[in-house]
Amino acid sequence: MDNSDSSLKKGHILDQKYSIKKVLGIGGFGRTYLAESIWTQENFAIKEYFPNDWAVRSEDGISLRAFDETKRSFYEHGLSVFVNEAKILKNLREDDVVVDVKDFFYENNTGYIVMEYIQGCTLAQYMQRQNSIIPLDMAEVIIISVAKSMSKIHRLGLLHRDISPDNIMLLEDGSIKLIDFGATRQYALNETTDMSVMIKPGFAPMEQYSRTGKQGPWTDVYALAATYYFIVSGKRPLTAVDRCAGEQQLSLSSVNGNVPEELSEVIDCALELYYSVRIQNMEEFVREFETAYRGSADIPVDVYPHITMKMHGKTRKWKFMPDKCVTIGRSINDCDICVEEGDVSRIHCKVMYDAISNQFKILDLSKNGTYTQNGLIGRDRSAILNTGDVFWLVDEQIKFYLEVR
Repeated sequence: MDNSDSSLKKGHILDQKYSIKKVLGIGGFGRTYLAESIWTQENFAIKEYFPNDWAVRSEDGISLRAFDETKRSFYEHGLSVFVNEAKILKNLREDDVVVDVKDFFYENNTGYIVMEYIQGCTLAQYMQRQNSIIPLDMAEVIIISVAKSMSKIHRLGLLHRDISPDNIMLLEDGSIKLIDFGATRQYALNETTDMSVMIKPGFAPMEQYSRTGKQGPWTDVYALAATYYFIVSGKRPLTAVDRCAGEQQLSLSSVNGNVPEELSEVIDCALELYYSVRIQNMEEFVREFETAYRGSADIPVDVYPHITMKMHGKTRKWKFMPDKCVTIGRSINDCDICVEEGDVSRIHCKVMYDAISNQFKILDLSKNGTYTQNGLIGRDRSAILNTGDVFWLVDEQIKFYLEVR
């Protein structure tokens, strides 16, 4: 049914304290809004339970109701699951990878989850902007971080069921967030026998194509392995249906020759069509992945470059992935670190860290100069700096300190 124009309007107040600013996204199970606290002006993302197949907006344009009596039990059960999952996710607030759930409440005959509002880009968007695949060392940090967080979620009896490059975000400070728990479902007890069909072609295993498919932690393992396959190869894995029909999935090492054969075999095992022979849980996946990756890696792991900016007496810090190119300048759209000062160029300079040499490379792209302790670098020229070194833009009022830890 068409609910495309049924979102809450700008300015609508929820729970007497959140003012709707705009719609961020619409999915099969809900709407996500950008909202502002009317007391603190802090921004939040608010998820509204709104299953398109079971509910419509009432005549008042605000409250929800089941589409008809045949859908009422589905709607009410889904609402109870939605709020219960919010309570569980709120208990994961100490997990840096899971989006922080601040609050949840009932209103308008439905439920709402209040989450931190995060800014950054998804892995898919990052690859599109960079026009390249993600380096192996960066991909390893991302995948292992998500896997360890998913292990905690699985222990609480939840599945994500929609892990993909579209649902893992890279934030402006270089950290990672797993988003969009709209497809999350409990798999404990009787919930395993009838789950809604959630399909993201290439990332969904065969058991997700059926309401009665046996889903479990192995379902998220498949999706995470498919995500890794995509971000280090640039190629979407074949759909599970096509593979069942006889199409052969290319091994990851044959698509990207830099992927060690041992690691490629781990990914193959995590992408097995039949769940019973697939890697069964995230703990096993992490163990197999790290053993294969670290046993063949030539670069240090668990090492992160950091940039600290000091400007006009204020300090701000960023952590970023090894081999990520960090762009600094005045343009908020084109730069990872935005410095809104008149003499700073739109794209002023780029910073790259080489994990093998443990050195930073600074590329000057500015009109007014990027400087090190040795003087002006010069436009379209680069300088090599070590951890502990400093560089600055235009004058010494905008300084950047480099370190690795």
